[in-house]
Amino acid sequence: MNRRGLIIGAAAVAATAATGYGMLPQQRMDEGANDVNVFETGLIGNKIPFIRGGTGPRRAVIFFGGNALFKRLDKSSDPGRYADQVAKLLPPDFTFWILGYEENPPEEGYTLDTIVRDLEGAVRSGIGKPDLVMGISFGGFVAQRFAASHPDLVDRLVIMISAHRFSEGGWSVMERQFRSLENGDFYELVKDNALLFRRPWYNWLVQLKLWKDRDRLASEYKDPKAILRDYRSIFSKDFTRNAEFARRIKAETLLIGGTADQYFDVQAFKETAGMIPGARLKLYEGETHMLPIERSGDIASDMADFLKAADVGQPMGQG
Repeated sequence: MNRRGLIIGAAAVAATAATGYGMLPQQRMDEGANDVNVFETGLIGNKIPFIRGGTGPRRAVIFFGGNALFKRLDKSSDPGRYADQVAKLLPPDFTFWILGYEENPPEEGYTLDTIVRDLEGAVRSGIGKPDLVMGISFGGFVAQRFAASHPDLVDRLVIMISAHRFSEGGWSVMERQFRSLENGDFYELVKDNALLFRRPWYNWLVQLKLWKDRDRLASEYKDPKAILRDYRSIFSKDFTRNAEFARRIKAETLLIGGTADQYFDVQAFKETAGMIPGARLKLYEGETHMLPIERSGDIASDMADFLKAADVGQPMGQG
């Protein structure tokens, strides 16, 4: 492959990872990890899109990031990529379901409570009680309400690059996204969700790929007016209730974040961990919202330690 081909190929991998809004890029599967050469996609209850991977006896439910509000999860261009990378975070004895959100939600009253109600029905009818629930980025907001509202379904909870609230800087990013949606500007919208790496050259590669694909971005996503309507409903006054749900969580909980996250600052992470009894907080110095991409191996170790301690009933204090 020539130099130009190498650059474009690397850019494609980075951009696909970044526009997953908290999901991970494709990497080689380690020996002994979940076998996700076999995965499936579809809808639970003709409503909730899913990607299922792994073959182990234990079950994990993963609530997807905000990109699943932009387009239907199971219709993404490479669902196997997401399955591969979630598998890398989990021990090999897990089967997992990555869940998205309703493609055509109600035009009014679509809140986190609505989303949790939909997901509760999907989990009970299509999966059964999971051994682990994990929320990534926007999915972290969902996971907190889910765990608080349905404690019988959640014994172990991981909140990944998320908290109960945005930081001031995070709200600034969200305000830019609102403006992009009002203007129908998918290039700026995706760029805000993508150029979040600690490594500058990753950001450069992503920007190159986005610029190359800018004219077809609109065809890959839902109507911006529909996304804007959902945004306004989800991030309304109801969103400020998140803290009350965090305080009601009873599950063993691990919260993972980076000190340079563009959406959540250290104070937000610490506040959230402090609200959840016995929660363990793991912060990575200097890491951004792309922490699961740039430190995936370390996070997998954190997850394994957390699950092992929870399995034997060890207390999970701050760490």
